[in-house]
Amino acid sequence: MVMMHALMTRALTATLTLAVVASGCASSAGSAPAPVAPTPPAMDIAFVWQDLVTTDLAAARAFYGELLGWQFDARDRAGRTYAVARTSAGPVGGLVDVRDITGATSQWVSYLSVPDVDRTVQLVEAAGGKVLVAPMATAAGRAGVVVDAQGAAFGLLQPSRAPPAVPRGTPLAAHFFWREYLAQDAAKARAFYRGVVGFEAESEDTASGIEYFVLRRNGPRGGLLQIPAAMTQVRPHWLPYVLVSDPAAAARKATSLGGRVLLDVSPDRRNGTLAVIADPTGGVVALQKFPL
Repeated sequence: MVMMHALMTRALTATLTLAVVASGCASSAGSAPAPVAPTPPAMDIAFVWQDLVTTDLAAARAFYGELLGWQFDARDRAGRTYAVARTSAGPVGGLVDVRDITGATSQWVSYLSVPDVDRTVQLVEAAGGKVLVAPMATAAGRAGVVVDAQGAAFGLLQPSRAPPAVPRGTPLAAHFFWREYLAQDAAKARAFYRGVVGFEAESEDTASGIEYFVLRRNGPRGGLLQIPAAMTQVRPHWLPYVLVSDPAAAARKATSLGGRVLLDVSPDRRNGTLAVIADPTGGVVALQKFPL
């Protein structure tokens, strides 16, 4: 457990050190980090960015490029490659190469915008979480990576400028538009995120019999559900969702490209609109049609 914590810390430190984009805005390759200005307290606390820490950047780029049509702007930072994924509508997320870190694993990391990252880190620790990467200055703002009380990693970003308002209505194709927390203990997870970032959990009935909560703060910010007891191999984590028009076809294509289907499309699961896959390097992502 100590070894895995150290490996994750090194990988995520590399991510933060190289990150040059957030909230749909990218810095030019040669620009200096922007000064971190105080963020208005009334800013939305919402998910604003996604990074894939990957052990095979070339394989990940090829996979997501073919599957979702992403194009990449790669840049070198301190001898390590950070690739910004884009569609014609703008930036999607970042991919950072950690193949030289022995024992590192691939994972998607979701970033929340917060008005004060140092204060939020203190709240995380007080609630039983831990700091993986202490807050540091990046081109996008002041950022850090933490794990919650159940071991799920997520990023925190105090933007150097207020991020764009979360768009309402139909999400953008091939872009991240939702995150869900899979909890070992749903009640404790709800209490943790209410105390740390003010998310209020609203229960919704589901046909599957698993209680589902929508996390809200000035609107819906994510979902939360208990990991079924039979799924012993699943650990608590934040699962990012990408919008696709045909999840079943996308899942088949993912398999043909070297990925794996972890949860296949089923008529009794969100009306056949959801699949969960792992890319060839192990990064897990949900493919969702909208509306449900």
